[in-house]
Amino acid sequence: MSSFENLRSKTRMRAELLQMRKASIESVRYAADRVDDKVKFTDDALQTVLAVPRVFLPLVLKGCVDWAKENDVELITAEHMQIINDKRAKEKGKK
Repeated sequence: MSSFENLRSKTRMRAELLQMRKASIESVRYAADRVDDKVKFTDDALQTVLAVPRVFLPLVLKGCVDWAKENDVELITAEHMQIINDKRAKEKGKK
């Protein structure tokens, strides 16, 4: 075995899993504030969407704002988020 091959076998790169970047309440609040200027979210409501992948977060928040406008709600709470989730679950079950 040449010295180059010996060196190569010792310095093999290993694949490592990257940690998922978790959304903070501040980053979710920033996204929520940009969706609509009238409808706001409580911290408890935003806690319910922390696990949503970042690419889908604007879509989820926009859906919540649309529901709030239909129901004349200006401050979305955790209870409202539960209603929205229940409604979505029913719609998913019908398909």
